[in-house]
Amino acid sequence: MKFQNIKIKLLLFAVLVSTCTSVHAQINWIKTKSKKSKISFELPEKPNIRNQELNSIKSEIFSHRDAANIFGIVASDFSAIDVDFNHSDPSEYYEQMKEGSLLSSDAILISEQSVVYKKLLGKEIVYTMMLGKHEYTYFKRFFFKDQFIYQFTIGGPTRMKQVLLDKKMLFFNSIQFE
Repeated sequence: MKFQNIKIKLLLFAVLVSTCTSVHAQINWIKTKSKKSKISFELPEKPNIRNQELNSIKSEIFSHRDAANIFGIVASDFSAIDVDFNHSDPSEYYEQMKEGSLLSSDAILISEQSVVYKKLLGKEIVYTMMLGKHEYTYFKRFFFKDQFIYQFTIGGPTRMKQVLLDKKMLFFNSIQFE
């Protein structure tokens, strides 16, 4: 009986420590807000930001890499080609974006599902690919709102999947559309 109580106390302590670590990690994250792309999100540090234009589509790209994870946010503005995703079916665009994410010869699609942010429907894909000798797992969410396509990505070594899953939840839960 005494041994069982010790096991329960150790389990509770482990849960408490992991919860505190996740909460503490989020406290130190930095909020980034873009008026141009009408979004905000949090990352462990200030992201690198660059702008790109291709075929009249302007994109704002945010990226950050820490010791274990890769974060990427792309907000593409389709207003110059007169597309409004609130009044059109984004399926064709989604398929192209998904295929583009899996272009690497060793990328393997693991799963695909619908996700919701408030009343905004999106898609999430999970895929793996090799980077050097290590397998990485990526979680990528696509949202279509007004004239924008948003892509939110987090990836990391598959062998550190629990750390990746913890950061995934912190990252995706910090996203807000303005």
